[in-house]
Amino acid sequence: MQGSAPLFEVVPAGIFGPLASANRRNYWSLLCRLFDEFFGPDAPVPPSHGFPRREITAAIERYLLADDPWEDEDGQAPDAPLNVRASAIHDRFRAAGWLRQERIGAREMVTMPPMVAQLLSTLVEFSEHGPTFVSAKMRSVELQLQQVADGRMDGGILDEAADQARRLLVSLASMSLQVRDLMPELSKAETTAQFARQWFERYVGQLFIGDYAELHRADHPMARRSSILAMAQQLDAGAPREALVAWYREHVTGGDEARAQQRLSRSLGRLRELERIDEYLARLDEDIRQANRRALAFLDYRLRAPDKLDVLLRRACRGVLSAPADALRLLVAPGPLMDETRLRPPQRKPAPIPRSANATEPPTPEQLARLSLLRKMKRARLVNAEDMARYVGRHLHHGAMIDSAQLGIAGIEDLRAYQTLLTLALRGNRIGGLRREDPLGRLLRGFRVELLDAGDTRDNDYLRGPRFRIQRIGTSSSPPL
Repeated sequence: MQGSAPLFEVVPAGIFGPLASANRRNYWSLLCRLFDEFFGPDAPVPPSHGFPRREITAAIERYLLADDPWEDEDGQAPDAPLNVRASAIHDRFRAAGWLRQERIGAREMVTMPPMVAQLLSTLVEFSEHGPTFVSAKMRSVELQLQQVADGRMDGGILDEAADQARRLLVSLASMSLQVRDLMPELSKAETTAQFARQWFERYVGQLFIGDYAELHRADHPMARRSSILAMAQQLDAGAPREALVAWYREHVTGGDEARAQQRLSRSLGRLRELERIDEYLARLDEDIRQANRRALAFLDYRLRAPDKLDVLLRRACRGVLSAPADALRLLVAPGPLMDETRLRPPQRKPAPIPRSANATEPPTPEQLARLSLLRKMKRARLVNAEDMARYVGRHLHHGAMIDSAQLGIAGIEDLRAYQTLLTLALRGNRIGGLRREDPLGRLLRGFRVELLDAGDTRDNDYLRGPRFRIQRIGTSSSPPL
């Protein structure tokens, strides 16, 4: 389509495939958890070459092990092994473009493309979107334009102000439809009290515009719209325009004068669109007035209808008791009133077509028991931050430091925690210490592990390895034994 934004020239064409499948809610939840743990702004800085594929699939296995509401595309519960399902989900994300896999040497490394990460961040922000505060957006636009008008001829600031003005108008333009969609949803309330509570709790102030009650005050920032338009007019003439065109030509368009002029005109045009904000607010006011009238009529009906119905029923009963016998005859034709020939024949549901292929059999009790045992075995071998903190805290509760010879092993969970601590000690003894991108570094919470002697190996009846010690962070270190 001519003039449309080239979305699929920036992101992969099949990126929305998982989000349009039967498991779209589960895929979205899994994407958000991977984004928070590995690729998002709240996650540790990812390595430049990406994460190992096994680390991503192990994270997916942990999610499936903790919460497994998935169903396959046919509506049947999946019964494949956990690692196979995690690998299939990873391949689905890679085929859709959410993840990128590259081979570096003998390892397969996984990253999230930058534009895809930006798209996912925008979708997360959109899903968490709350009510619009017109006051804050208008103040932000005014302050940014003031910086440009004061001599800081930065086209980036001007573009940001123009984009905020455009987003504000788009939000106000779509708000009227949201107000009209609110009434059918509230009308589903079963009781009058429930309707009234939802109406006042979820009305425009909390759902759409947070400062709607202040829009028509004299000191509201909307009154400073003329100041914003005046500054935009000043920037469109004389020396300020030439300075801004020079900035766009140098930083954005690569020396193209025509494109620089076009980019500046687009930003200033978006700012001038604030002149139409009164039209959007007037239409919003009219929609809210109509919604108020419909709400009042609905409340009046819900409050008056039961009383009026009782009056009508009492009148009908009194009329029947006082009416003569001839007046109570039904005006029907002669013949039986309820005869089988007058009844509608029963509607027969056609028999379902028997399936001839893709027949599935329910798993046997033995298969279910094996699957449950496999999940318990994998969970027992998995060491997360909570398991490590529980194991170390059990041995450090009387002191600030403990030797590896004093660590007890009472089961598989303790053995896996001891192995992980030994691995941390060996990796921390390398040149440069424990790398920041090492996934095991997330397990060190409030303590550190130090290798005492790489050549001195001890046997604790299960493992033979070098000695190490665990020290609580914040305590002084004593010399090695």
